Amino acid sequence: MSKEKIGFIGLGTMGFAMCHGLYKSGYTMILPTYRREIDQSAGFIPLAPTLEAKIALYDEMLANGCEGAENPADLFKKSDYIMISMPTSRQVEMNMYGDEGILANARPGTVVIDLTSADASSTKKLAAECEKKGIEMIDAPVSGGQEGATKQTLAVMVGGKKETFEKARPILETIGDPKKVTYVGPSGAGDAMKCCNNFLSCTNLLATAEALTVAAKAGIDPHVAVQVIQGSGGRSHATEYKVPNLIFTGQGMNMAVDLMMKDIGLYNGLAKDTKVPHFYGNLSYEMFNLRSSEGQGMIDFSTVVRQFEDWTGVKLFDLNNAE
Repeated sequence: MSKEKIGFIGLGTMGFAMCHGLYKSGYTMILPTYRREIDQSAGFIPLAPTLEAKIALYDEMLANGCEGAENPADLFKKSDYIMISMPTSRQVEMNMYGDEGILANARPGTVVIDLTSADASSTKKLAAECEKKGIEMIDAPVSGGQEGATKQTLAVMVGGKKETFEKARPILETIGDPKKVTYVGPSGAGDAMKCCNNFLSCTNLLATAEALTVAAKAGIDPHVAVQVIQGSGGRSHATEYKVPNLIFTGQGMNMAVDLMMKDIGLYNGLAKDTKVPHFYGNLSYEMFNLRSSEGQGMIDFSTVVRQFEDWTGVKLFDLNNAE
């Protein structure tokens, strides 16, 4: 196991897969055993599809060199690196402040790697406060979903000091594909890049769903339409992967409407702050907001694609099993 110790906060869908991948790669992980029951009760993925499977992997890590922490302060004091994977900046800030927080307990020289799809303005504020304490912080949100987290092939977009990025690079290239680990600029730049990416990813998916619905109404099999688009100028990751593998199969996106809507909202806020018109950002946000207003905010965001089914009767979600 590595002599350097990595504390990991946020062992949900993405966090648990990344943490387990680091452990498999030889890093000594500091696990938040003080919140083990919470972390084990959700975030099931193919790596750990059930509560029993997640408990078994957690036990395996503790039995093979990883350490537990009695409370947040204990984890932060033990760690050379602290990795945070949370839903929003609010949870990141909760881990930073207070008597048991990072600012009060992490040693000078500790590197904080925030993997959260966070608000860049919050990140820049926290990085400045960390610097006053001699703590280094980079924002390193990831893209690639649970499959990328499990296979350790994530794309990682990093903001912060270049020298801190270089220091943390071996860790980042362990959770991600080294070819897709990219330094994008100063503090907050990683978060800005992530919300731009997520906006574009969602907008591509919505536009694809609309186009497929129109094609179906014109008498074209959606499977054939995807095949043609993928071989033509309209291709995107939506036609390459999301629609055939997640929408047509009924698997879903494994992310809630409100969580993705948060990311699109961050994009719209960034566009507003930089004085860039953002017509498509607003439209995409309202597509998600419509479902959220109907009480579906905690449902998988594939439900947004299903709006077209509700409006037109054309089936796209779980289409393979309807045939």
